[in-house]
Amino acid sequence: MRRTSVPLLLLLSISSFGADPEPYLKSAPMPFYSPLARQARISGTIHLHFTVDGLGNTSDVEASPANEFLRRSAIENVQNWKFAWPQPCDCRSQREVTFVYKFSGRMESPERPNVTVRWFGKTKVIRVEIEGDLIEHSD
Repeated sequence: MRRTSVPLLLLLSISSFGADPEPYLKSAPMPFYSPLARQARISGTIHLHFTVDGLGNTSDVEASPANEFLRRSAIENVQNWKFAWPQPCDCRSQREVTFVYKFSGRMESPERPNVTVRWFGKTKVIRVEIEGDLIEHSD
């Protein structure tokens, strides 16, 4: 009986050390709010699913149905993100992010930034809120 418990214990401890680590967001350009979407006063929420490879690159980006301006902005933002792993590995990880595009209620002004970005989350789900000032319609 003792002989089978030692290999089983060894197998369980090895499998726990072999668990894939989770990547962390290393760099990301400032997310943007499409000027055309701001001018058309389009707001909304986009949910993206993507893969992080062993080099920290994103791929296989899939977006929820939404306005095409917002979808393209969100996808382009995520494609430029770079992740890193706690230690080098030949890993892949599925991640998700939610982009929320909304308006501040203020008109655009040269005295202040016209877009505010807030980042949330150290977990697998990342939330990015992009709040833009309204652009005055030109007739």
